[in-house]
Amino acid sequence: MHFSFETLGNATLAFREDDKPILATDPWLTGTCYFGSWGLDRPLTPDELALVQASEYIWISHGHPDHFHVPSLALLRPDQKILLPDHYSSDIHDYLEKRGFQVEVMRYKTWKQLSPGIRAMCLDNENQDAILLVEAGDSLVVDLNDSPLCGERRFIRNLVKNYRRERTYVAALCSNDADMFNLVDALGQRIVDPPEQRKPGMIWSLSRIVESLGAGSYVSSASQHIYVRRDAIWANPYRVGWSDVVKHWTRPNIRIVEPFVVMNLDTGDYERKHPEQTSDFAQVTDATSDDDWDEKPTENNWTALTDFFQSIELLRPHFDWLDFTMGGETRRITLAGTGENRGIAFNAPAKSLMNAVKLGYFDAILIGNFMTAELRNTTLYPHFTPIVAKLAGASGVKTAEAWKRFRSRYFRRNPLGYLEWHLMEKLAGAGDVAREWAGHLHIKRPLKIVYRRFLGDPVG
Repeated sequence: MHFSFETLGNATLAFREDDKPILATDPWLTGTCYFGSWGLDRPLTPDELALVQASEYIWISHGHPDHFHVPSLALLRPDQKILLPDHYSSDIHDYLEKRGFQVEVMRYKTWKQLSPGIRAMCLDNENQDAILLVEAGDSLVVDLNDSPLCGERRFIRNLVKNYRRERTYVAALCSNDADMFNLVDALGQRIVDPPEQRKPGMIWSLSRIVESLGAGSYVSSASQHIYVRRDAIWANPYRVGWSDVVKHWTRPNIRIVEPFVVMNLDTGDYERKHPEQTSDFAQVTDATSDDDWDEKPTENNWTALTDFFQSIELLRPHFDWLDFTMGGETRRITLAGTGENRGIAFNAPAKSLMNAVKLGYFDAILIGNFMTAELRNTTLYPHFTPIVAKLAGASGVKTAEAWKRFRSRYFRRNPLGYLEWHLMEKLAGAGDVAREWAGHLHIKRPLKIVYRRFLGDPVG
């Protein structure tokens, strides 16, 4: 048997057995997403589209629109089998079944045979994302897409050990713009650090992740997008491209594989489909998709916005208020009365903002990076984005009681991994505090050197 996989752009991988298409992942095949903000770095060719359409199975990792892309679903065959992670909410499953697809939820940490020589295993996690492990012949592909490791590191590393190192691959996000970073000051001036300061750390971190899993190769994936609407194109310089990976990769013992390739899993060689690695900027437009920044919201809009955020009880211990500006009009949503004056002031076009509220996936407008946010005595992480997007939006978890049930579910299925991940989150929070105090004490630079040496990252 002959096995291969192909990277088609963003997070879409396609696996073949003896040239027969077996499995394709996260099919964003056409058009834009995030309210017209993102376009495909390289739009699919007719042959690439046909490859996905001919695949027997389609796996969708999670509900972000560059992975669960509704317009692309219309291009799939109704008899294709859709594989889903066992997420907390059944919304995606129910939606696909109503569309007439054959849908199967993959059991956690359980192999599913897809063909005589290909099987797959899904690890869904507390972040409401999922990791797919694909064994093709004597090779293993770990498709992290853009999922963090939420306690799965030890399990994956032990699994990788069962394969020859040169036959193991990690496909993962390498980007620092796939989240909201359109932050502004009180005067509306953008305050984000320049690209050259943000990119190296992202690639160093990715290098450490791949090394920690014990894999032999890193494959660029889940990153191939460009910003195409006028109010978001400012973010294009922050995308991490292949040249950035080559420049900042810190683990020379791990082979790095560029985007847009056909990987021969029998030999480990790959064919380059777009050697020039250029993006299709012809998609960039002077328009702002369906939005008019001057459009005035209705009273019903303000009521729906207020009801949405006040229904999320988990926000109240962390935020006093949220300000929203639409069409030049600003209103405050009161969440708590602690007197600490912690809040976020958002400025967004009414249509996309209200669509995000209607859909319940508020991070879709955050990731678009055309809405701005002014942070006052707070941050987006660890409380705003995870609570609004991962808990309230993706899982329907809004109250303390519901959160207790949510945490219990993920603890029971992976107790050690759960504790390990939450401990690492606590340590990361302590690290933020330590960096702040190091700045006050004027010892930040020497501590940074020690820390980077400990991690194996460049010091200079």
